[in-house]
Formats: sequence, structure tokens, C-alpha cells
Amino acid sequence: MWSRAEFRGAVLALGGVLAVILIITSISPGIPGELLLQSLRFHLVALGLVLTVLMVIFGAKWRAALFFVFLCGAFAHGAFYVWEFQKRREVPVGALQAEFSYLNYNVLASNQTADAAAHYIATSGADVALIMETPGVVEYLPEIEAVLPYRLGCDRVATCDISLFSRFPIENGEIRDIPPFQRARLAIAPMTVDGVKVTVVGIHLSKPYFDEASLQELGYLRYTLSKITGPIVLSGDFNAAAWSAPLAFLGRAQELIPPPTYRSTWPVEFGEFGVPIDNIFTKGDARIIYTTSGKDSFGSNHRYLFARIGLYAPL
Repeated sequence: MWSRAEFRGAVLALGGVLAVILIITSISPGIPGELLLQSLRFHLVALGLVLTVLMVIFGAKWRAALFFVFLCGAFAHGAFYVWEFQKRREVPVGALQAEFSYLNYNVLASNQTADAAAHYIATSGADVALIMETPGVVEYLPEIEAVLPYRLGCDRVATCDISLFSRFPIENGEIRDIPPFQRARLAIAPMTVDGVKVTVVGIHLSKPYFDEASLQELGYLRYTLSKITGPIVLSGDFNAAAWSAPLAFLGRAQELIPPPTYRSTWPVEFGEFGVPIDNIFTKGDARIIYTTSGKDSFGSNHRYLFARIGLYAPL
């Protein structure tokens, strides 16, 4: 049986390891996987609070106090990114001109209950649906198209990933390959909703342990967004939370506007305590009125996002 001193030493050692990890998330030294760590920064702070309590219990009160101050700094760093995003929601807009429902859903290419996932997409009430890893529901595309007849993407299943379905005609839409892996994971779909033009952009970024790849992909996305005029709805599987540095920098550069709240989408088992690696943003005179995330993932390893988008008159 461990003594009190041994427990104290173990907790302090764990606190030291966690401190190093949190420092890495803040200074971004280029270590593989740091993008994932940045997405988990608030979970890591929560773990740190548990360790702080244990330090107090095992008699390391002063060190617990110092560690708590450090945790506050780590929390503030991530909170600044959130505040910066949310501040852009305060930019005034004119009168509401049109609105539509929007679904963002990574269905998982190996989905074992594809019929349920496709049925949800078709019956969700979405006016526009961005689907990632579309091969997971490819045999049910006719069911989806019966409700959302305009489709962009997945003409060839062998190279398919991202697709977009809409009640509104898609005007000269395109699917682009994203460097560096040149995968067809970027959808650009101009459309008109009740007389108001809007461009829907969907993206599926690489896994976060390919940090350099993600940065190149986000750089290409930044360039793409800069060439689009008018209101934009940007969504997808970013494999990163909005408080990761690359997404925060993209938001700052392109003046992206977040939803009212961030909904957890992964891992499914964590429910509302997971990480919001799937996101919806807007730009210009578009705003996200509300978002919800699914309690049932219908066989996917991501929870879907369902949103109501408002298109407003310019001031």
C-alpha cells in the first residue's frame, strides 16, 4: 500500500507531465499531434483541476495553488480564441431576408447501419446537407435525392468523400482536390435561397496527427474563401475545435462568425462532454441562428450538427 507521501509524489509527477502538455498546446512548437492537444485543451485543464484537488488532499497545498494559477493561464489562452470568435457575432446586420435548415454530418465510410443514417438525412428536414465519408451511405443516395434533389460530389464512388445535397439548385458548383494529399474534400456550392445568394463551402480536413497537412489544407481553404463574394456558410469535419490555433487564425483572417454555442461531435460515447471537431461558421451577412447535435449518431463515429441559418440584408 502506498504511503501518503508516495501518492503526493505521483500526483505531482502527473501534474508536471500535464503542465508540459499544456505548454505545448500554447506555444505550438511543431510537435506532431499538437493540433489534437489544442482541441483537447479544456479537457486537459479539467483533468488538471482534478489533480489540483488531489494535491491538496495529499498535502501539497502551495504547489496546488501554483498549479491552479498555471491552469488559469492555460484556460485563458483557449478562452481568448473563443472570445475572439464570439465577438464577431456582435457585428450588426440588417433585416432577416431568408433562412434555411442545414445538416453537417460525417456518416463514417464503414457505417454498419447506413440505412438508418440515410433515413435520418432524408427525414431531418434539412434544406441543405453536407455529407462526409459519403461511401458509407452510397447505396442509399437515391433515397436522399428524392428529398434533396440537387447533388454535388460523389459521381465516382472510388474517389468519393464529400457530397452536398440541396433543395435549392446549385449554381456552377464544384468539388476540388485539396493539397497536399489531393483528395476531393472541398465542396463549393453557390445557390439562391428565397432570392438571396449564398455560397455553401464544405470541407473535410485530414486527421490532426498530420499537422503540417492540416495547415496546408487550411491555407488553401483561406485562399478559396478570400475569392468568394457575398455571404458564406462554411462547415465540415475540421478534425479540430475552434479554439485550436490554426482554426482561430483562419477565423481571424476570414472574419468567420461562429454559432451561438459549440456542440460536441466526437467521440460519440462522450456525448456533450466530447470535442466539437465538426463545425459550422458563416461569413458576411449570414448568421447561425441555432445549432443542435444528435444524441443518436446512426452508426457513425461523429454526431451530426443541425443548424438554422439566417441570411440578412447588408447595412
